[in-house]
Amino acid sequence: MKKRSNDNHFKKRSGYLLIESLVSLLICVLAVWTITVMINYMGRAKNKQVIAFYEYIQLLESSRYQFQIRGIHSRDVKLYSSETQKIYHMQQYDDMIRITGAKLGHVRLLSTIKNVNWSYDRRCLKTIVTFENGQRCLAYSDLSTK
Repeated sequence: MKKRSNDNHFKKRSGYLLIESLVSLLICVLAVWTITVMINYMGRAKNKQVIAFYEYIQLLESSRYQFQIRGIHSRDVKLYSSETQKIYHMQQYDDMIRITGAKLGHVRLLSTIKNVNWSYDRRCLKTIVTFENGQRCLAYSDLSTK
């Protein structure tokens, strides 16, 4: 005689269990949260670039140096500071705008840029910066010429 096992007790249940729905809900919430965080981060990164650009312009126009334009080319600008009595050279170097003095060394003014273009327009120094993410900023700086 064949022994009959009690299959009713361990019978496989078909259907959707409560724990499965909770795990699915948790995964969906985590996915939405991740997307939200990434969107907020991208918005802040763009905002930080605009703030950094205007900090650069503020330094350029500051009374601390009182820069005067000595020469403008599309890729570099020569400036003279009446406060420090020195000539400075501002240029794009790799992915940054830097300023150098007569001696060796440089100061990074703005980073993560793709392209910069300077020109003399409306008796002002016109600065157009394109960042690596494609964002563009434009400013006119009222610096006297010498």
